[in-house]
Amino acid sequence: MTLESDVRSWEPQPTQGSARAWEQLAERENPPAPQYAPSTWVKLFEPPTAFSFDEAWLLCQCADNKWLAWIPDYGEILLNENEFCHEFCTVS
Repeated sequence: MTLESDVRSWEPQPTQGSARAWEQLAERENPPAPQYAPSTWVKLFEPPTAFSFDEAWLLCQCADNKWLAWIPDYGEILLNENEFCHEFCTVS
Protein backbone atom coordinates (compact mmCIF):
# COMPACT_ATOMS: atom_id res chain seq x y z
CA MET A 1 0.00 0.00 0.00
CA THR A 2 1.39 3.40 -0.90
CA LEU A 3 0.59 6.78 0.55
CA GLU A 4 -0.89 9.16 -2.00
CA SER A 5 0.07 12.35 -0.14
CA ASP A 6 2.94 13.37 2.03
CA VAL A 7 1.55 14.67 5.32
CA ARG A 8 4.88 16.24 6.31
CA SER A 9 4.78 18.66 3.37
CA TRP A 10 1.26 19.96 4.05
CA GLU A 11 0.98 23.57 5.25
CA PRO A 12 -2.24 25.38 6.11
CA GLN A 13 -3.20 28.16 3.75
CA PRO A 14 -3.65 31.53 5.49
CA THR A 15 -7.07 33.05 5.13
CA GLN A 16 -8.20 36.64 5.47
CA GLY A 17 -10.65 35.68 8.22
CA SER A 18 -8.06 34.09 10.45
CA ALA A 19 -5.58 36.92 9.94
CA ARG A 20 -8.24 39.50 10.85
CA ALA A 21 -9.25 37.47 13.91
CA TRP A 22 -5.66 37.57 15.19
CA GLU A 23 -5.50 41.32 14.57
CA GLN A 24 -8.72 41.86 16.52
CA LEU A 25 -7.41 39.73 19.36
CA ALA A 26 -4.21 41.78 19.50
CA GLU A 27 -6.22 45.03 19.53
CA ARG A 28 -8.24 44.05 22.59
CA GLU A 29 -7.41 45.76 25.81
CA ASN A 30 -6.41 43.63 28.73
CA PRO A 31 -9.06 43.57 31.44
CA PRO A 32 -8.14 45.64 34.49
CA ALA A 33 -6.51 43.78 37.34
CA PRO A 34 -8.87 43.14 40.23
CA GLN A 35 -8.64 45.80 42.90
CA TYR A 36 -9.16 43.37 45.77
CA ALA A 37 -8.20 39.74 46.32
CA PRO A 38 -9.47 36.99 48.63
CA SER A 39 -7.65 36.46 51.93
CA THR A 40 -6.86 40.13 52.49
CA TRP A 41 -7.84 42.53 55.23
CA VAL A 42 -9.84 45.62 54.32
CA LYS A 43 -10.92 48.66 56.31
CA LEU A 44 -14.66 49.18 56.71
CA PHE A 45 -16.08 52.67 56.28
CA GLU A 46 -18.95 51.86 58.65
CA PRO A 47 -18.76 48.74 60.86
CA PRO A 48 -22.08 46.82 61.04
CA THR A 49 -22.45 47.52 64.78
CA ALA A 50 -20.90 49.97 67.23
CA PHE A 51 -19.12 47.06 68.94
CA SER A 52 -17.73 45.21 65.89
CA PHE A 53 -14.27 45.57 64.41
CA ASP A 54 -13.66 48.12 61.66
CA GLU A 55 -11.74 45.59 59.54
CA ALA A 56 -12.91 42.58 57.54
CA TRP A 57 -11.22 39.54 55.97
CA LEU A 58 -12.32 39.05 52.35
CA LEU A 59 -13.37 35.46 51.72
CA CYS A 60 -14.53 35.45 48.09
CA GLN A 61 -16.01 37.67 45.42
CA CYS A 62 -19.71 36.96 44.86
CA ALA A 63 -20.44 39.44 42.05
CA ASP A 64 -18.72 42.27 40.21
CA ASN A 65 -18.71 44.55 43.23
CA LYS A 66 -19.85 42.28 46.09
CA TRP A 67 -17.64 40.32 48.49
CA LEU A 68 -18.32 37.78 51.19
CA ALA A 69 -16.25 38.84 54.19
CA TRP A 70 -15.67 37.86 57.82
CA ILE A 71 -15.58 40.43 60.62
CA PRO A 72 -14.08 39.36 63.98
CA ASP A 73 -16.71 39.13 66.75
CA TYR A 74 -19.46 39.63 64.15
CA GLY A 75 -19.28 36.85 61.54
CA GLU A 76 -19.85 36.69 57.81
CA ILE A 77 -21.27 39.62 55.90
CA LEU A 78 -21.89 40.54 52.26
CA LEU A 79 -20.17 43.83 51.42
CA ASN A 80 -20.28 46.14 48.42
CA GLU A 81 -16.90 47.47 47.28
CA ASN A 82 -18.05 51.00 48.18
CA GLU A 83 -18.28 49.91 51.85
CA PHE A 84 -14.56 49.20 52.33
CA CYS A 85 -11.06 50.03 51.14
CA HIS A 86 -7.59 48.55 51.45
CA GLU A 87 -6.28 48.19 54.98
CA PHE A 88 -3.78 51.01 54.46
CA CYS A 89 -6.38 53.60 53.38
CA THR A 90 -7.42 56.40 55.70
CA VAL A 91 -11.02 56.34 56.86
CA SER A 92 -12.43 59.61 58.13
